[in-house]
Amino acid sequence: VVGSEIIFLCGLTSLAQARKTKEAIWKNRAHESLKKVKQLAKDSPSNYQHKLLLLEAECAFISGRIKKATEKYELAVAMSKKNDFIQDQALSYELASKFYAEQRNEKKASHYYGKAHDLYLEWGATGKAD
Repeated sequence: VVGSEIIFLCGLTSLAQARKTKEAIWKNRAHESLKKVKQLAKDSPSNYQHKLLLLEAECAFISGRIKKATEKYELAVAMSKKNDFIQDQALSYELASKFYAEQRNEKKASHYYGKAHDLYLEWGATGKAD
């Protein structure tokens, strides 16, 4: 479980770096993580499908596929909620908030940031929420 969480977080980190630096190495690392999480989601959908959706949302975001990113963020939020992964639901809202802010949808960005904040507090991550 710890190893699979590292793969997921490595994917998110690589995508964030790819967005920031535009360097191909980060896209390649993210793609490798995505492939591994895709297999995990196939083997255990209730534990990994929402993680895959979030990685796919971030990939679509950095590729400029706005409609696809929107769809994947919404699905990531819904699936993490359905399977009781409050920490991943908070993370999905947080990343979706950043996406919507970049799309200049301030109302949705603010709403999602608030949802992420509330979920982080509910999860007990007061340091993250503050």
